[in-house]
Amino acid sequence: MSRKNLAGWILAGTVACVPLARAEDLSAIVDKTLGHDAELAQARAAYEAAKQAIPVARAALLPQVAGGWGRTYNRIDVEDFPRQSYWQSGWMVNVSQPLFDWSKWTAFKQSDYVAARGVTDLAGAQQGAMLRAVKAYFEELASEDELKRTIDYGAAIEAQAQEISRKRAAGEATLIDVRDAEVAREQAHLQRLDAQEELFIKRRAVESVSGQPFTALAALPGVLPLPRLSPESAEVWVDEARSRGYEVQSRQIDWEIAKLDTQKARAAGYPVVNLTGSYTPAGAAAGYARPTTTTTGMLSVSVPLLSGGEIQGRVKQSLALENKAEQGFVIASRQAETSARDNYARYILARERTATLTRLTESSRAALEATKIGYRTGSRTSVDVLRAIDSFYMTQRDLMRSRYQAVVTLLSLKADVATLSTEDIAQISSMLCCAVKRQIEEGAASSEGTSSPTAPRALTFELQPLTPMPAVTPIESAR
Repeated sequence: MSRKNLAGWILAGTVACVPLARAEDLSAIVDKTLGHDAELAQARAAYEAAKQAIPVARAALLPQVAGGWGRTYNRIDVEDFPRQSYWQSGWMVNVSQPLFDWSKWTAFKQSDYVAARGVTDLAGAQQGAMLRAVKAYFEELASEDELKRTIDYGAAIEAQAQEISRKRAAGEATLIDVRDAEVAREQAHLQRLDAQEELFIKRRAVESVSGQPFTALAALPGVLPLPRLSPESAEVWVDEARSRGYEVQSRQIDWEIAKLDTQKARAAGYPVVNLTGSYTPAGAAAGYARPTTTTTGMLSVSVPLLSGGEIQGRVKQSLALENKAEQGFVIASRQAETSARDNYARYILARERTATLTRLTESSRAALEATKIGYRTGSRTSVDVLRAIDSFYMTQRDLMRSRYQAVVTLLSLKADVATLSTEDIAQISSMLCCAVKRQIEEGAASSEGTSSPTAPRALTFELQPLTPMPAVTPIESAR
């Protein structure tokens, strides 16, 4: 075994000693984010509050019973008669039952929508937290790959610069060739510094969303077959987003709530019918009066006759707010449509771009090797080699970015139609290979003198077909 191969396998064995479990996959980061995200915690609290809207509104329609006890001091002054004063104790029970109060009935119907909005907002917040975790995760991986690329790029430039220096010493290269190599070396160094800073920022972003110190992340395999969308029709995805997006649902519920607010404002001018009753036994008055018990029952009808224009003003105000809510729903629908259409187009483009860049990377690699051979034989110049190196590593950078962009865009499209779930995250995680394992494979490959990525074994990633969801009213969702 050669010294180069031995060194490569020693490096691979050393890395293998690091526990593979230390590399966290996407599911782990998402789970941590769901437990740490402040916006999601805020939505959970709002959901718990929204759930109480139903029992509170229902209570206003149920009988109300109140009881009490009191002690009364009485003094009676009658002309030409002695003054009488005495204490009297008693307790009371009051019962009331609204028979017709349209504002309360409207509030009860409205409470279902309030609870449904809490459910929708919570689901949307959870989906938003998942997307933030996904973006932070893959942006960190992209930064890692970019740093590794700049290191490899710098090493390739350095090797070519040394070759030019040797030829310069032998009189086979010009000073211009040396200067070109120095410029390329400085550019490679600058790219590496930028990549290091970007990686530092992205790792802090992962810590921010997960709430935990950064640990190694599981990476995408070297060869990633991106899935096809089902169905492959932009209009189907757009229609789903326009009707099922969480933001659209929330704005639609707000519109329904605003309509009921208008009904409540009008109900302020309707009659109110109540049934009330009381039972009040009182003790003897200072020992010389008999105990008394008062029992009353009353059916009351209250009709507002004059409100000074308040009712009319509140109705106009509610109508204006109803129109505002309607326009909010229209805006949300248009934004959902635009987002779904854009993400669909981006994913189709990213998938095709990734396939093209994969082929272009292999072609650039072959062109670089051919240019190096041509440089040794004298048919190519040092500038040709530097350009070939730059072209290969620029293509490699574009390929890395395109792969990560495709995955993030795919999940964003799922979020547009309100179907992004932990099952989708688990599917992505199943595609990830351990970062340490990737280092072992790359170390072993480099020890054998090869640098081509190994295709993952039995790699499959299929999304479930997007099936239309039956329309569910907010009231049904809340219950």
